[in-house]
Amino acid sequence: HFEVYMKYLFLFLTIFTSVVTAEKYGMIFGTAEGWRNYPVYSLTCRLYDDMIKAGIKPENIIYMTYYGDVYKDVNPFKGMVFTDPADNTDGDWAKYGCFDHVDYTDKDINLEVFLAILSGDAETVKAKTGKENPKVLAAGPDDTVFTYFIDHGAEGIIVVGKDYVTDEQLLDSLKTAHEKKLYGKWVWFMEACYSGSMFKNLPKDWDIYIMTAADDKHPAWMSNCPPNDAIAGTHLGTCISSLWDEAFMVYAEEKSKDVIGDLVDTVKKEVAETSDQNVSEFGDMSFRDLPLSEFFGELPAPSFRSVKKTSSASTVSLDQVPLHLAKWRAIRADKSESAVALAEYEKLAFESAKREVEVMRLGAALMNEKAADKALRTPSESYSASCVRELSIALHEKCGHSFPFSETTSNLLRNICLPGLSVPNVNWNEICM
Repeated sequence: HFEVYMKYLFLFLTIFTSVVTAEKYGMIFGTAEGWRNYPVYSLTCRLYDDMIKAGIKPENIIYMTYYGDVYKDVNPFKGMVFTDPADNTDGDWAKYGCFDHVDYTDKDINLEVFLAILSGDAETVKAKTGKENPKVLAAGPDDTVFTYFIDHGAEGIIVVGKDYVTDEQLLDSLKTAHEKKLYGKWVWFMEACYSGSMFKNLPKDWDIYIMTAADDKHPAWMSNCPPNDAIAGTHLGTCISSLWDEAFMVYAEEKSKDVIGDLVDTVKKEVAETSDQNVSEFGDMSFRDLPLSEFFGELPAPSFRSVKKTSSASTVSLDQVPLHLAKWRAIRADKSESAVALAEYEKLAFESAKREVEVMRLGAALMNEKAADKALRTPSESYSASCVRELSIALHEKCGHSFPFSETTSNLLRNICLPGLSVPNVNWNEICM
């Protein structure tokens, strides 16, 4: 009996010790800048505030984001950010001090630093940033990690600052973290167009679960865009939030004790009512049965005011956001500003038309005109992902196309890149105008 007693006592102490010593860690990455990328500032700030209020220690959170525009004249409410329209400024989230705790910004936002943080490579981060004791992933095998990422993306690519990270590079970093036992369980929530393309080859036995805002075939959507962009009667002139992000944050704030699967199913349904971006899941599906609070912490009460569900009228596919914002600037401009605003709108409309023409020229050069025209409107289920990725990078570098690409452009690239094909030879001098 004594041996049995000691066995159970040892088991109890082991479990108790693991519970006591387990820590929660968080990583927040908002790696796009510019006023049209306002949700990068607003949503990362909101999530940081949530994590702190839910009990995650500040020293356990790695926070990378741009935020300079928050304090510039472009922002009618300097120093404040919002995630939903309001008739007052009571809900500005920057007042909680989120931007005082940013670890990496501006020149430190690049491919090398991002990947080194994920793989726990402090020496590389120190060499690239000059920080004496840089924060990198350094949790342990009993700890949980919650990661939120927001930026642009394309097939097998996410943008980080002025760089792009491929799916292979990202998975290599996750593999290194897994091998170094830098975490126990890891949950990722990723906002990027075509973000589902980043994790199609993620193994299911790395103790990682990922929800992406979109699948591998669709752009993500912004929300609370003009004309639904007013705070205290003043229009911000940008999209205030993102459709998927707003949905998951509202749920997490109100129901942090629920299991992850309930959150994901609810968010999938809500997002599908307004867009076709197709919220997706990857990795270890057993995580669906775990409480969100195991990763996110437990909020004592909802942090943010309850808001009405975003209407479809104020949601915009991310690839259309620049043109949408320019149009509304022209609509709202007074006589002294109308000529400049209209010229800006015309410039962006021309650039959009130029991209469409160049994409069609690429299709016509590699297929024929009729086949290319059909390919624009026909999704391809089977294709060479590496070929699509390389053509996407070439359009970006050779013709100056910006991420994210439109759905029609992605359709064409997939139809060009049949399964097993390598990247075709292209004379870009004949494609780019």
